[in-house]
Amino acid sequence: MALLPKSMRLLFLLLGVFLFQFGNAQEKWIPLDLQSRIALSQKKQNHVILAEYFLGKPYVANALSAENPEKLYLSLEDFDCVTFIENVMSLYHSKGQDSLYKKNLIHWRYAQPKDIRFETRNHYFSAAMEQLVKDQWILPIPTPEGKQIKKSFTFLSQFYRNKNKNISIPALEQVESQLRLNPFTYIPSINVSKVLSSFKEGDIVTFVSKRNDLDVQHTGFLTFRKSTFYVLHASQEVKKVCVSDKNLVEYLKSHPSFLGIQVFRPNFIK
Repeated sequence: MALLPKSMRLLFLLLGVFLFQFGNAQEKWIPLDLQSRIALSQKKQNHVILAEYFLGKPYVANALSAENPEKLYLSLEDFDCVTFIENVMSLYHSKGQDSLYKKNLIHWRYAQPKDIRFETRNHYFSAAMEQLVKDQWILPIPTPEGKQIKKSFTFLSQFYRNKNKNISIPALEQVESQLRLNPFTYIPSINVSKVLSSFKEGDIVTFVSKRNDLDVQHTGFLTFRKSTFYVLHASQEVKKVCVSDKNLVEYLKSHPSFLGIQVFRPNFIK
């Protein structure tokens, strides 16, 4: 068989390089079955259907960058309690599109989406909630049983102060000082049973720490089962994504380090 002219061979070579680069640029994270689950959860306006897709996936702590340079960590195969919430909500609003999923995840995780650094990551979950409430991605659920306290928000800067990491401690302290400006409101554990009727399946629940220097210790979704609420979460204790074996009230009783909870409702209109 005759060889193609040199000019044609060059053309095909350039075309191959272009297609290779184009294919690599189209990053893929969302498999087809997950796209179908996203579509179903949006039709039902119930992201718990989407969250249940990940039941049994392993709990993995400290997967995000430990210092600068900050690398965006995207994984649908392992989670901690915060990345589970971030990923489910980012996928729900993605319409099954990889680029929109990535954009949403950055918005959930970073205070400055165009400036991804260790210091701009929302290490305090309450900082992420504050930002998302402001942007109307979520709505706080007020109750008459709420209580306000002051927290020092010093855990992060103190933890990294002597770690010899490529991290700006003054930048972390600035974030903490901003968090101290607003009152910290929560529902004491003893009062949660009185306000269960205010909650809905899919509400985001955060478990407030008794430590003065830390905001929350854990988070998950509320799921309604057996006539009451349970927690659908990435559990450090069970080492996987699961539904708590205890209902919300009993779960709080079994964790004496929790002061109470905060509850936020995802905004389906966004």
